[in-house]
Amino acid sequence: NEQMGILNTHRGLDHVRRLQIPCNPALHGNALLTLTKALEKNSNLYFLDIGICNLTDDDCTALACLADTSTSLQFLLLYSNKISSVGLKIMQTTLQRLPCLKYLQLKQNRLDASAGVVIGEIIASSHSLEEVDLARNRLLKNDGCASVLKAAESSTSLKRIVLNKTGVDDGLMPHLTSLVRKRSGEAFSPLLVLIHGTCITRPALLQVASAMPTDSSITIQSGLYMVEKGHVLQRDFDGEISCQAEKGVKEVNLNAHGVEDEHVERIVPLLEGDHCGIKLLKVRSNSLHSRGASLFANFLSTNSTLQAIDLSENAIGSGGFISMVTVLVKSNRSLQWLDLSANSIFGSNDVDSTASSIEKQDNLGLVVSRSCGLKFLGLGRTGMGDEECAVISDALSTNTGSLTVIKLNSNAITDQGATILSRGVARNAKLHSLSLGSNCIGAEGTTAIARCVESREQCGHPLRCVWMGGNKTDSSQFYGCMLDTTLSFGSVSTAMKQYL
Repeated sequence: NEQMGILNTHRGLDHVRRLQIPCNPALHGNALLTLTKALEKNSNLYFLDIGICNLTDDDCTALACLADTSTSLQFLLLYSNKISSVGLKIMQTTLQRLPCLKYLQLKQNRLDASAGVVIGEIIASSHSLEEVDLARNRLLKNDGCASVLKAAESSTSLKRIVLNKTGVDDGLMPHLTSLVRKRSGEAFSPLLVLIHGTCITRPALLQVASAMPTDSSITIQSGLYMVEKGHVLQRDFDGEISCQAEKGVKEVNLNAHGVEDEHVERIVPLLEGDHCGIKLLKVRSNSLHSRGASLFANFLSTNSTLQAIDLSENAIGSGGFISMVTVLVKSNRSLQWLDLSANSIFGSNDVDSTASSIEKQDNLGLVVSRSCGLKFLGLGRTGMGDEECAVISDALSTNTGSLTVIKLNSNAITDQGATILSRGVARNAKLHSLSLGSNCIGAEGTTAIARCVESREQCGHPLRCVWMGGNKTDSSQFYGCMLDTTLSFGSVSTAMKQYL
């Protein structure tokens, strides 16, 4: 709030066109009101990202005022907050009035069926809106998504609707059928509807396909299947991967492809063999559980070319985590980059309760201290707390691992955990980048991290990057000790992206 007040005093935001301030859980209440005031004379803002800021319905009046003054706003990102239909209703009139709004992201909030009605009314009244992302709002279900699809029937600007993991099933099919029948003709832009991670079956999609004109410009993707031009097609993982391999591409991107455990059995054989030789595998934002992660782990046990794998935003749980750790410790020497962020692994949110807390912590210690070759480990939003920080600290103190970057952001780490962790980081000569943003760290924990940074500089092994944004503190504890360290208390800066 104080920093926003300084900006307001100096009119520091009058000419800003793109403003990104995600992962700041303190940016609500008075701080948000101050930000709104700082932007009240800005008519140039076209991009606003306030995701993961702990925003609730109480903040929506300020959000409405903020958007109301930004007449040039095209991109509004409010993902991973706590906004429900009540808050959305407060913002509705403002969102309907924005003349340039193209992209509205409300992914992972608390939207229910009544929120779907509001979204539908926003779509129906907008002549500019091109994409709406409502993924991971599991309370929307069939009724909420039906309202969105109903509005899309007459929208000439809409190009993409994201309804992944919204709790829908075959009951949504009549509304999809109505959409493909009524939205046809040259007046409509091509439309992609994504409904991954749901309980929709192939027979239900066949009914939609039978009602679709052969010249339809609508494409529906759901899990392994795609409905297009009156046909239900099976997603061609074989073709996608083989085509990339033939072109010499060393990256396979299956992000948000609706990949489930059963699909991994088909994908893994395509990745094996020297003819493929991929270096990077992206499987983020899918529906993988422990079995899928175990299949990828088995693949890694014999693979010697893959250097990076992204399994973030899935549901692999502790079972999938332990499978990956076992392979990295015992057999794989080529993997350098592993991101398991946004998988509920530790604490009470573990989606796979078969492993005990002790077993999970033992494996956490192993992957930090004994994995050979692994340099980057992402464990943000995994339910980690102070006990896990103690395990990581002990493992780092051994100086036997190869990790250089570790991401622990968006967990439940407090001053105690940060203080304990700082001791291990201070003793480790290899780790050069640390992400602790969006935890519950106050002045005491921040002071401990500052002393750790100073200690590393004095030893000749300075940390390159420390991210502390979104905690209950500021940068004052670091004054005088950051000679060689890039520090951020806001969002991840451009200089930090090469590390984090």
